[in-house]
Amino acid sequence: MEINPLSAIQSMEKQKLKVGQPGERILVEVLQKDEENYGIIRVKGQALRAILETSAEVGDKFWVNVGDEEDGVCLLLREPYLENPQDIPVNSQEFMELTERGMPLRQDLVNLIRNFTTFNSGVPLLDNLQGLFSQEFLDIIKKSFPKWETLIENNGAEKIIDCLRKLGIDYEQRFWQMLKLDPRAREQEKEQLKNTLKYALLKEINDQTEEDHSEKSLTDLLDAITGQQLWLKTGTLNNGYVLLHLPLMNQERCIPVKIGIESARKGTKMDENHCRIAIQMETETLGLIGVDAYFSQDSLTLDILSSDPELPELVAEVLPETKAQFTKLGFLLSKVDIEDLEHNSEFKDFLLGHRRHGVDVAG
Repeated sequence: MEINPLSAIQSMEKQKLKVGQPGERILVEVLQKDEENYGIIRVKGQALRAILETSAEVGDKFWVNVGDEEDGVCLLLREPYLENPQDIPVNSQEFMELTERGMPLRQDLVNLIRNFTTFNSGVPLLDNLQGLFSQEFLDIIKKSFPKWETLIENNGAEKIIDCLRKLGIDYEQRFWQMLKLDPRAREQEKEQLKNTLKYALLKEINDQTEEDHSEKSLTDLLDAITGQQLWLKTGTLNNGYVLLHLPLMNQERCIPVKIGIESARKGTKMDENHCRIAIQMETETLGLIGVDAYFSQDSLTLDILSSDPELPELVAEVLPETKAQFTKLGFLLSKVDIEDLEHNSEFKDFLLGHRRHGVDVAG
């Protein structure tokens, strides 16, 4: 999902009514909304079909700014608002967290980006899904998780992206793009979206009855996906910084992997030639282990972090092969250090969203 600097996107088909001139401020009211986020809105007294943001509810009224028009689609950008501005003072950590990610000053967004960093910590994703969905659906989701042994292949990055799509990371973005498709292709895309975890969560929450007791678990999972979207798709400072929680399969076991990436920005992208990549995962033999990698042009330094006393011996054994593998990728592994994970608070903080505000490469 693409989250614009205002964190709320309203997209509609251009019909007979001219919505307004770019930059014009108009009032929108939500009249109808279904479980797939299609709905009807009232604009200037006229009812128009629209794709709504997930949080929009029937009866909501809010101001929007008219954006650019492309392929008959008009983009309406919801204005940021503060229900209680005094709750987020300018000199607070919450204010910095929201402004550096380009989001409105709203407490619910603070909660989403904060809770994401600790959600599922040490708990496999599939454990949270058991009993909530059919085994058939769980198998579909499980098959989308990348396998540890396949990530070293040339299409390893594609497997990660496919996994994120199955979770529903680009759910709203795909809805917006559907407006440009012909009717047949649109129906096909709708069916594909039904195979995402986010669709299943939205549908299950919508179908909840008063007797159901799983709503909090469902909402927590939905918030985790939305939090992942915010960490992947936002950011306004010169240095880009993202967090990724990736479910990974290792011998039929789902294990959580945390990844933090920071680099300077190159336009809308990150500078892959000058970046820091931190990875933490659970292993069967060494327990919790971390890798802190610093890339500078074609040079790479690594910090290997663990509390297992056998780590130095293992690193020495695999180091020649590791250097050879990085050489094939075009990187010279110039330095490898071993550190105690338990006492490295800076590494832990980095994976909790507290970045260093700079990318330093040790010489």
